[in-house]
Amino acid sequence: MGIFNLIQLSKQGPKYHSEMIIAALHFWNPSTCRLHLKCGMLTPTLLDVAGLTGLQPIGQTFDPDGHISELSFEFARPAYGNFILDHHITSGPEVSDTEHVAFLTYWLSMYIFCSRSLQIPKIFTILAIQLHEGRDICLGAHLRILV
Repeated sequence: MGIFNLIQLSKQGPKYHSEMIIAALHFWNPSTCRLHLKCGMLTPTLLDVAGLTGLQPIGQTFDPDGHISELSFEFARPAYGNFILDHHITSGPEVSDTEHVAFLTYWLSMYIFCSRSLQIPKIFTILAIQLHEGRDICLGAHLRILV
């Protein structure tokens, strides 16, 4: 699916130097999402995100309305603990489509987009379904927006 490096990054976490992050935050302007330096403004590019995460900066643009799928995924209890209890099924030897979409929805919400909500946003299910179906989506652009 092209997200192996991103899964590895969410498992291990990025290696960073806290002193450098603190120094960079001194120059960061959250209103423009840029570093303001003496030589001018600097912003992360898609190639920077690709270098840090291993995601390809190319692929199909994610369009939540443009892709029709036969698979649907609904959940009634979106709190993280309830979501895990409802979708952690270990009865079968293989992972079902619903289990895989549930995992991707949880993973996108918790580790990739770092949702601040106490519940899993339902908007991630559309992206999870498209990733499950093997669609080559340019995730690097979405991560760049979050920076």
